[in-house]
Amino acid sequence: MFTNILCPVDFSKDSERALACALALARAAAGHLTLVTVVDPLLNAGAEAAGAAETLHQQTQQELQSLLERSAAAGPLPGVPAVAVRVGNAAREILTQAEESNADVIVMGMRGLGGAQKFLLGSTSQHVLERAAIPVLVVPPPDRR
Repeated sequence: MFTNILCPVDFSKDSERALACALALARAAAGHLTLVTVVDPLLNAGAEAAGAAETLHQQTQQELQSLLERSAAAGPLPGVPAVAVRVGNAAREILTQAEESNADVIVMGMRGLGGAQKFLLGSTSQHVLERAAIPVLVVPPPDRR
């Protein structure tokens, strides 16, 4: 069973559904959950130029904590989830975080904020699926029946 779960989130509805699945998996397996979000390098560069990079990082971590608290309201978790904020290409950073956190599985949404509705999979989820060395659970939107 999966005991070290990585859940990338971009605050889209799809990633929130993936987080709900990751939380259920963590509860069922008494596993450890790590949430990760990836900040776009251009946004980060703009924040650095304005002297606000640390503020951006702190606010992003606070938003992750808030999302986690809202999503975890359904019941207690077996441990304290880890929260990570990375900067760079989303798919590459997700895969790097998976390796660094020794994840057994990646649970992610099918499409995120950058995904166009006409595509079956978002480019980030597609890239992660193609390159991951561990299982990837892609949670589809509710309209996929």
